[in-house]
Amino acid sequence: MDPADWAVVRRSAMFRTTDEAKLRDIIGDRHPRAHPRGQVLFLQGDHIDGLHLVVSGWVKLYRQTEEGADAIVGIHGPGQSFGETAALLATPAHATAETISEARILTVDAERLRSRLGADPDLAFAMLASASMHLRSMVDELERLKGLPGPRRVAGFLCDLAGSDAGSAVFDLPYEKSLIAGRLGMTPESFSRALAKLRDRGVTIEREHVRIARIENLRDFFEGEAA
Repeated sequence: MDPADWAVVRRSAMFRTTDEAKLRDIIGDRHPRAHPRGQVLFLQGDHIDGLHLVVSGWVKLYRQTEEGADAIVGIHGPGQSFGETAALLATPAHATAETISEARILTVDAERLRSRLGADPDLAFAMLASASMHLRSMVDELERLKGLPGPRRVAGFLCDLAGSDAGSAVFDLPYEKSLIAGRLGMTPESFSRALAKLRDRGVTIEREHVRIARIENLRDFFEGEAA
């Protein structure tokens, strides 16, 4: 992997506390593979042979409901991993994984990883700690989704994308609005209404282009500190 790819792997929640030499041994000669948009990486119920980590692009995880609809359970971008439980415990995948943009995915061999963890308790503890932090962040996001009205959910999402704590910001939405709505636990219609309500908060969106006048004002609204 080149230095830029390696930097993405090093900042992932799963591996950020792992010693570099040990991590290189775990990854071995694996390299990120390029995938087109719309490619299914594995299906719900599949047995998978590796832990997947997004180096670039975006991947959605979804489950099929009893009515036959797709329910999004996660969207993962650069530095985020998925399929950990299925790979490490050799259990069926709990969801289908599909790219929603062109993406480059690093797949870490599950058997190699399990072997290294079994032989090195310190490594196992470090990865367990990282996985626990990752789980905590997911729980925090779920609490945020369930406890906030739609406009504040969208405000928080946009603040996270802005990449700054103050000033103005201009950026593009990373993927389709319908997928963002699903990630935030909203319908496309309620998502559109929420965006419209954020105009008074200095948010302008034209197609996928977003402009935020003052990030700190939008964050105050998200955190409930603005009327």
